[in-house]
Amino acid sequence: MGKVAEMAARAMQSAPGLPDGIEIFACPIGDDTAIALPQARDLLSDHETERAARFRFDRDRNRYIRGRAFLRQRLGAATGVAPARLVLAEGPRGKPGLVGHDLRFNLSHSGDVAVLALSRRGPVGIDLEFIDRQADTAGLAQRCFLGQELDVLNRLSPTEHRTRFFAFWTAKEARMKLTGEGMWLAPDRITLDLRAGWPVGYLLPRGEDIRIVYPEIGLTSAMCCLAYLEGAIPDIF
Repeated sequence: MGKVAEMAARAMQSAPGLPDGIEIFACPIGDDTAIALPQARDLLSDHETERAARFRFDRDRNRYIRGRAFLRQRLGAATGVAPARLVLAEGPRGKPGLVGHDLRFNLSHSGDVAVLALSRRGPVGIDLEFIDRQADTAGLAQRCFLGQELDVLNRLSPTEHRTRFFAFWTAKEARMKLTGEGMWLAPDRITLDLRAGWPVGYLLPRGEDIRIVYPEIGLTSAMCCLAYLEGAIPDIF
């Protein structure tokens, strides 16, 4: 996690190589490096403050507070509205949205890092996971992945298996978050479209043309995946 501190200098810089209309930002949320906790608290709504109070552990509570402040700062910069005055609400499927603006977003965090996708082209889903060396990736893969996905993983070395597992996992999570379906759309109901063993889109569920990008956020110990709609963008919420 030593790279997290290095990230602070570019915490508000967008990741390169993304489709037009989409930006991604990363921010350390484990300490006051990028956002001081008292300043972060001042930006939260009453609902967010109440939710923060329900966390059992200070570490998790403080990560949540900084993550929400980071979200509000980026949305404020994009819309010209003061961060504390932004109104966030949940759509029919529970996916958060910005009231009064067309800007779409999705926030993810893992450990001491949060990533945010902002989109002016339609819904997005993003997932960040640190590559856990202790996770039972072989057992999880058997429960969450399907035919070709398992075939690819089973041909890899243990180190490659672990990295590719998290590439597959974040791709499925990003798909679940793009639509707001969450665990209503279980990982084993999502079939990845693989090219040279890496996800580029989805075969199932059928419907919109959803693409996958793995943006570089400066952390070799983490996997970040973005899912976005290609072509004509329907209003699916």
